[in-house]
Amino acid sequence: MNSAIQLMQIDLDSFGQFIQKLVREELEKYNNGNQGQENEKQFYTREETAKLLNVSLTTLFHWNNDGTLKNTKVGKRVYYSKNEVFARLNP
Repeated sequence: MNSAIQLMQIDLDSFGQFIQKLVREELEKYNNGNQGQENEKQFYTREETAKLLNVSLTTLFHWNNDGTLKNTKVGKRVYYSKNEVFARLNP
């Protein structure tokens, strides 16, 4: 594999635009490759879970306390597993 290093002068604005273009292209590739994979999530936030189950955040809190729907904490954040949420959706 032959590789070459090419040095050239480029002004700061042009370099910034070049970087933005590369980042935009990579994000588009990533987003296009991940379309339709929203259901592939393994964990949902409290807000996502409440919306999916059509309940309030308070109800989720009570369900966790009484064992109806257990959450998982990562640091200070609370998540609900996909399996638990879908088990609750389809009893």
